[in-house]
Amino acid sequence: MSPPEDELPNNLRAAVDKVMEQETLVRKPSTGSVPGMPATKQVLIRATDKDKDLWQRAAEHKGVSLSEFVRTACNEASSFLECQHPREYRRTYSWSDTCTLCGKRLK
Repeated sequence: MSPPEDELPNNLRAAVDKVMEQETLVRKPSTGSVPGMPATKQVLIRATDKDKDLWQRAAEHKGVSLSEFVRTACNEASSFLECQHPREYRRTYSWSDTCTLCGKRLK
C-alpha cells in the first residue's frame, strides 16, 4: 500500500536542499549588484551538461559566478521589451508612441 499523495516526499526539493547544505552562498563583489539588494529568489532551469559547461566557462572567463552570469544574460531581456533608440526616432501621438527604427509600440 502506497502512502497518500500529500505524504510522498518531494524528491526534487530534497535533492536541492541536500546540495544547498554543502554550498556556500555568496555573490562575488565584482557582480555589480545593488548594495542591500541580494539575490534571494531562485529559478530552477534544466540544461544539458554541454550547456552548463559552456556557461560555466563563460562565467569564469568574465570572472563572475555562474549564477551572476545567467542572471545578467536573462536581464538582457529588457532589450526585447524596451526600445533602446533615441527619442527623436519616435512618432508620437496622443494615443500611441512608436519607434520608427524598430517599429516597437511604446504606448
